[in-house]
Amino acid sequence: METISVNIFGDKYSISGDTDKKKILKYAHYLDTKLSDLSNKSSIESKYKLAVLCSLNIIEELFNEKKQKEKIEKKLKSISSSLDSILEEEQESNLNLL
Repeated sequence: METISVNIFGDKYSISGDTDKKKILKYAHYLDTKLSDLSNKSSIESKYKLAVLCSLNIIEELFNEKKQKEKIEKKLKSISSSLDSILEEEQESNLNLL
């Protein structure tokens, strides 16, 4: 297990885990960017409060993505059902011609 050093919002963290190093760096960069953006847009000075608010914003993103994924899966299921019906009708039509 490799330990990776990352900087997030001015603080250095040593992270070790089974996750790919590139992913950890990507996630740390994403979080650092989100915290910096939020800090620039708000008057909150407490790092703790910024971290909590940032977490809530990221959770909102996650839930919105999950909702979008569910809509797409529902639409794909509907399209798949429609295609199955069309294929069944086509097969029945071909059998009737024989």
